Amino acid sequence: MKRPIWKRAAGKKGKSAHRKAAQYAKKYYPGGKALQRIKYFETQRDLACTTLVRGFVTSEASAAPRISRKAPARPSVKPAAEYAKANRAKSRLIPTKFAASVALPVWRPLGPTIIPHGQTYGTGGNNKPPVAGRCSGVCISPSNPNHLVLCSGGGGLWETLDQGTTWRPLTDQQPTLSMGAICAAPSSPNIVYAGTGDGDNQSQLGVGLLRSSDGGQTWEHLPANELSGIGVHDLAVDPSNPLHVWAGTSEKLLESTDGGVTWRAAQLTTTWDISVNPNDPQEIFAATVPGLVRSGDGGATWTRVALPGSTPGSRFSRMEVCHAPSNPAIVYVGAVLDKKVMLWRRASNGGAFSAEKPPSMKANSDIDQAWYDWCMAISPVDPSILYWGAVELYKGMRGASGWTWRNISSRASGDSIHPDQHHLAFDPSDANVLFACNDGGVFRSPDGGASWKALNKGLSITEFEFLIHLESDDNWLIGGTQDNGTLGQPDNGTWNQIALGDGGDCGADDTNKLCYHSFYGIGIERAPATGPNAFKWKDVSPPAPDDYEALFYPPMDVSDRLIAKAGVTVWISDDSGDNWNEVDYGGTGGEMASAVSIVDAKTLIIGTENGRLARVARATSGWAKATVTQLTSPLGGFLSDIVVLGTTKQLIWTSSSAFGGGHVFRSTNGGKTWSNRTGNLPDIPVNAIVIDPKNTQRIFAATDHGVYRSQNAGTKWTDFSNGLPNAVIGDMILHERRRVLRIGTRNRGAWEVAL
Repeated sequence: MKRPIWKRAAGKKGKSAHRKAAQYAKKYYPGGKALQRIKYFETQRDLACTTLVRGFVTSEASAAPRISRKAPARPSVKPAAEYAKANRAKSRLIPTKFAASVALPVWRPLGPTIIPHGQTYGTGGNNKPPVAGRCSGVCISPSNPNHLVLCSGGGGLWETLDQGTTWRPLTDQQPTLSMGAICAAPSSPNIVYAGTGDGDNQSQLGVGLLRSSDGGQTWEHLPANELSGIGVHDLAVDPSNPLHVWAGTSEKLLESTDGGVTWRAAQLTTTWDISVNPNDPQEIFAATVPGLVRSGDGGATWTRVALPGSTPGSRFSRMEVCHAPSNPAIVYVGAVLDKKVMLWRRASNGGAFSAEKPPSMKANSDIDQAWYDWCMAISPVDPSILYWGAVELYKGMRGASGWTWRNISSRASGDSIHPDQHHLAFDPSDANVLFACNDGGVFRSPDGGASWKALNKGLSITEFEFLIHLESDDNWLIGGTQDNGTLGQPDNGTWNQIALGDGGDCGADDTNKLCYHSFYGIGIERAPATGPNAFKWKDVSPPAPDDYEALFYPPMDVSDRLIAKAGVTVWISDDSGDNWNEVDYGGTGGEMASAVSIVDAKTLIIGTENGRLARVARATSGWAKATVTQLTSPLGGFLSDIVVLGTTKQLIWTSSSAFGGGHVFRSTNGGKTWSNRTGNLPDIPVNAIVIDPKNTQRIFAATDHGVYRSQNAGTKWTDFSNGLPNAVIGDMILHERRRVLRIGTRNRGAWEVAL
């Protein structure tokens, strides 16, 4: 068998493995890792893959990998309606403000409140600044530059009154924490709007608009069907009317004339960016999939704008448009068309656009992933200075001889910042001060990008995908996070980055004090969990072929020296990953594993994306001759977790994160028959379950809207989110000895509660 990229990649240092993982992504993930992560999220929930008909279009879509094979028996489900229903159900449960009067324990945050050394593509100077998590926008008060309101991708809105020295969350109990854009009204900056649903992340979690009348300190929710179940890319407010709002979304361009209470559709296509002429609000540009459109009458009518090199049939992968603040006659448009970076400039009011020289961007990152990270800003005082964010951040200066471009995010000397740029903004009171929002947090430059300062201390917006701990150590805990590495050794809210890249599933061997982490794909690294060599990683990946099919984050389980990780087959090691056996568990048509549970040293159970279950039993001679038994399927949807209890191994619990059916199931006869124990749980994804070993009638469910508990084996469920923000929960584990339940959220960090 050909030795895979993963196996060739990793040495004893995680840095090498991380670089090779990145090479793997470039080859096998069209559109970048971010697209695969979104597909993974949607596959978990059995949602139609909206990403292929929104930002990532036409030729790119045809090359994208398979997403999910839905079981034919599953009913069709409208995600917007289901999320709205779940949000309404959540609002009827125990509000956080009544926590003191409720006989429930209160969750406490574990952070990170800071990740001291983040990852950048820089190689010198300050190339490991503090990071936090994905940010999608920032609003700077025009009267107080120390007052910022930050819009995070999945952690809600945050406020600082001291320019980032300290932060506080503003919207933890709003119906969703997924945020796409924020904008203040130019004529009345105390009025601020924030769009729910992260457009760049193709979020299904949008539930309307949030509005503030006190400069962003307090917020009210304005629900809207037009903004439900989609993501917001951009917001713009009429410079002369603070109640006239435009929203560019993953489906439409929307207009409101009453401050976001009601909406009408102005364009029926994905709209990424909106620019209103600050001197003439009648002129509006909108960047859409079919191209640039313009209105000269305040949005009543629209015409397509000719851009050299495009045609009426062009379909863009991404586009941004900006009026120059100091001279709005000048307008810039930056886009990706047919996998080429394009830049156009308008030099006069009503004039035509001409092609200009764009920066030299990387085809396999900046261009391929433009659908995800793409933003522009023009210097407030000089229309010849343009800032352009993609994976990298570029600064361009237009002179008599043309454009000069520099990469100002990844430097060989001086400051570097986290990649994946989502938003750029200038301080209204100081044209030299630039803010950059990206997957690592928010960064401030006092000198137009020459130097940077991270403003991420206190921002608890890290996206955890998985968590694991040691039973023998009260405080040992590690977790995989989105684009900010695998984190470990939490201490007073500070988590150290112990491995680079996108952190995937993790495992721990308490007996031998070993731990495991992964990036994405089938690869695994192993290291001592404690001692002087803790987290010195060694590659122990299964010898899978380069094109091995698996979910973006393949499921993994560890019990002592036994490791199992699964895709279209299951890879099993008896010796901590030194040697592997591949077992066909009976998947059909490329069906992929979604959950793995080690029952004992000789047995494991596999769950799949289509709801099937298989028991794999070790033969006397080893796993190579394992016996596979197909169990009865509890439902035809994504199985997110499996728990097996009791000495007889006949009691099996499983959960599903797919919409449109039950979410918690129990078998008392080893998987021959199943009972639906969903009870009164809302129809929301259940991503993990924990059964209390001291009382198997007590079940905990981690969902897209907090934690629920049942005291009677699923007959009745009640909210158990006392003190939790209303975040999506990706993973949940129980520290049995300490009786502590822990969760990893997307994007509000890790939390724990004493049972």
